[in-house]
Amino acid sequence: MTPSVNPSDASAEGPDLIPHRLASAPTAQGMVVPFVTLAHRDRSRPVWGQLDATRLRAALVERLCQICGDPLDDPVVVYVRPADFLRGIAVEPATHRACGAYSTRACPMLAGRIHRYNPVTRDRFARCQDPACTCRYWTRGEPEPAETPREGQPADAWYEVEIALADYRLADDPDTARSSAGVGIDLRHPTFRRIRRIRDAAPGTDDRQPVDPLAMLMVVRELFRDGGPFA
Repeated sequence: MTPSVNPSDASAEGPDLIPHRLASAPTAQGMVVPFVTLAHRDRSRPVWGQLDATRLRAALVERLCQICGDPLDDPVVVYVRPADFLRGIAVEPATHRACGAYSTRACPMLAGRIHRYNPVTRDRFARCQDPACTCRYWTRGEPEPAETPREGQPADAWYEVEIALADYRLADDPDTARSSAGVGIDLRHPTFRRIRRIRDAAPGTDDRQPVDPLAMLMVVRELFRDGGPFA
């Protein structure tokens, strides 16, 4: 999952956490800059909490890891909120196991070190001095960064789900009163090989969270460990 917060807002993790697979990836503030994160041409200058719409689309369509940008292999790791599961679509591109494991340690949101998504205002899209950098278009909205409607909102519960690469399919998400139209990974049909809760919702927000079907699935898995919908 691309960090939805600025690492400076929480205790930083050291670069010793970076796995071999990400050894050559750009870093900022001691943390790998995900492939899908909006950044200047010098990718060590990211805009934390904002997604690059072009890279996001490429990651989804071409089955690329959202962290390292390399093609995915089996199994695929997907990060899902209860609301995503209810909609039947994961809006976050998938990751490799190693890249996902790194994200759950290094990303302050996934690690549960903060409880609110980072608010990002347009004045943070500062133009750099590189004439070849596309940041000169940002303040004019062309190309527009991908929509991040969670900005400033309390954190959701997040789950790490593994599916087979053969089950990786894209699905369209229609425009609704709660969310805008988009595309993501289809959650309606794959068998979940593994499911793990990696963080709780922000304290005091249980009454505002949707029903949590993923928590119920985990209970079912424990009850029917040798059968049912889980491989």
